[in-house]
Amino acid sequence: MTTPSTGAIERALNNSLQDSDIETDSIHDYNHRTIGETVSKVITLTANGGSESLDCFTVTGCVEILKLYGQITTADTLTNLTGAYFNMWDGTLATAITKNDGVLSGMAIGTTFLKNAAASVTMGIADNATGAIVEPASDKKAFAPFAAIKKTGATTTIRFTYTTTDAPIAATMTIYCEYREIGSGSSLVAV
Repeated sequence: MTTPSTGAIERALNNSLQDSDIETDSIHDYNHRTIGETVSKVITLTANGGSESLDCFTVTGCVEILKLYGQITTADTLTNLTGAYFNMWDGTLATAITKNDGVLSGMAIGTTFLKNAAASVTMGIADNATGAIVEPASDKKAFAPFAAIKKTGATTTIRFTYTTTDAPIAATMTIYCEYREIGSGSSLVAV
């Protein structure tokens, strides 16, 4: 009996392929189209008594955002963080993804915030100083999916925007995005 080589096994299982080389009808192709992909970006907050927008992800084509959320990973100075929200920026216009009034002032490391409703609603915030839940008012899902479409001829990004009176603020957050491509040539990558 002949034992297949490691390369043959990997090819057979489709485990070593790049996104652009995903074999049609493979388990990777199925996951790519149905479950989606997850990307993350660590952002550092440094505004000095004002507002700041930090690019997290670049949109190409059209993608369905299944989950958009973040967690505080360090909080050296995070006394006054207000006006926090997610938006999409095309170089000219900011389009709200969540309402621009999230308050993360004084929240602990591990606090989670997420898009769980329409763009006109404040993001859900779960301060982990005590056990917490975040749930939408009317839907049965913890997250609110949406489609993001790149503006023709412009770099289009998903950003985290906030305001602070700290001089300066000093914190880091990890922003996560789970997405699915809609159409060929679409993608979402960390900036």
